[in-house]
Amino acid sequence: MVKIVFKFFAVVSYLLIFRVLLAEPLLDGADFDYGEYLSGQCVTCHQSSSDKGIPAINGAEALYIAKRLVLYKNKELENEVMQLVASALDKEEIASLAIYFNSLEK
Repeated sequence: MVKIVFKFFAVVSYLLIFRVLLAEPLLDGADFDYGEYLSGQCVTCHQSSSDKGIPAINGAEALYIAKRLVLYKNKELENEVMQLVASALDKEEIASLAIYFNSLEK
């Protein structure tokens, strides 16, 4: 039963991410230096290694990061802190953060 529920949520998550991908070019307007400037708030929680269930985002695919931030911004993914943080970001900030974190070593 748990596997079925997990698979259902995985499929729904992928469909939501795919919908966001088709909705807009998420990395347009990205600025590496701006992403580095904005990253200070992110690294407060997203350490390169964490045992608190907060994922490391260094080296993650830029499009993946951007998609996830948009989903949090639209409250399509659950996490109050991430929803609050993402709600304050505009398209350029999301793109800039995504390319910046993608460039970092895992």
